[in-house]
Amino acid sequence: MAMQRNDSVDVLRALALIGMVICHYPIFLSSGAGSDAMLYFFTNHFLGGDCAASWFVFLVGLCQALSMKKRDTAPDKNVSRVVIRGAAIFIIGLLFLLVVQGYEELWDWDILTFIGATTIILLLCRKAPSWALLLSCAGIFFITPWLRSFIDITPFYGGKFESVKWISDFFPNFIFDPAMDYDGGKTVFHGIIGFILIGQFPLLPWIIFPVIGFVVGKRMMQGRLAADSPFILIIGMMFAFMGLFTAAAGSMRATFSVANDYIIPLSFYPSSFSMVMLLLGIVLILFVTLWRIYDAQSDNTNPPGLFLSYCRQISKYSLTIYVTHFALFFIPLRIIKSATGIYYLRDFVSTPTALAMAVLLLLIYYPLLKLWDRAGGKYSLEWLLAKLLSMYK
Repeated sequence: MAMQRNDSVDVLRALALIGMVICHYPIFLSSGAGSDAMLYFFTNHFLGGDCAASWFVFLVGLCQALSMKKRDTAPDKNVSRVVIRGAAIFIIGLLFLLVVQGYEELWDWDILTFIGATTIILLLCRKAPSWALLLSCAGIFFITPWLRSFIDITPFYGGKFESVKWISDFFPNFIFDPAMDYDGGKTVFHGIIGFILIGQFPLLPWIIFPVIGFVVGKRMMQGRLAADSPFILIIGMMFAFMGLFTAAAGSMRATFSVANDYIIPLSFYPSSFSMVMLLLGIVLILFVTLWRIYDAQSDNTNPPGLFLSYCRQISKYSLTIYVTHFALFFIPLRIIKSATGIYYLRDFVSTPTALAMAVLLLLIYYPLLKLWDRAGGKYSLEWLLAKLLSMYK
């Protein structure tokens, strides 16, 4: 069964990848110190990773809901395909951490391991009513800070959380970063807890985004999104406002815990109560807006412009782009370290230079991927996944 292209999905996925590249190059190649603090803040938190990651995982659920309509195979074989795909992405995620970032990052639970696990978990959502899924998300949303209160998360994130530079000059204590990236658990128990609750992308609370994406995808599949879109926009604006309001109120408190309070400033690692509300609001607003622009008018037969063509191409190779954009700086830096003993991670170039490198890479990806596409995308990660799943048509 042919599936109608959803350009809103391609555009949102491409924007997520653009945001990740713009985020990762400055934060891993520069320190953001001194005069670079403003640009570093914008690439890290405003233009980059905070929002982009939530868009990426929201689409995991939405696309799985849409795929239920696409697949014309027997239900048991369709389930097998999803399990195999999820397991393959999970393994790719572990290999990515091991080979690209290094063994010490293996149990950090990056976004790829989360996506792989979530792809399988979402199978449980297929027969559940939307109201039950939304109620489950509400429960996860409120219980996560309480569960974290039983664990001292601070040692896993460098021992403290610091108010983000530059923005704190105008809004003190409004948004926090950990002193260090998550240090994966040294024991099996810590590894499990990291995967479920305290890692970079733990199941709780991040599972909320793909599940809500799944609900929105079901409405799309049923042709109900046009009627629902005004309501979703209002809900999105309410969540975004409440996230900012809660963060502002939390910043005025004398004492607070970034990990397990409810009236709390923004924090991405670990995702604070206020940050989850803000990111959820933004992704609902953005996706519905993109859907109304690109997909609501189903009779639109105009040829795609350069921006849409770019987004379609980037979206098609999203997994390959995610892995390679890291490999292009992590592996050279590790080779330099092995040769000289000096690791230039977070101290290689200035923030403007790192951002320029990110923009240049995003420009280069398009013609390279067009050429790769003409060769059938051979040996890309998408090609490998397709080969693996072709055995279960």
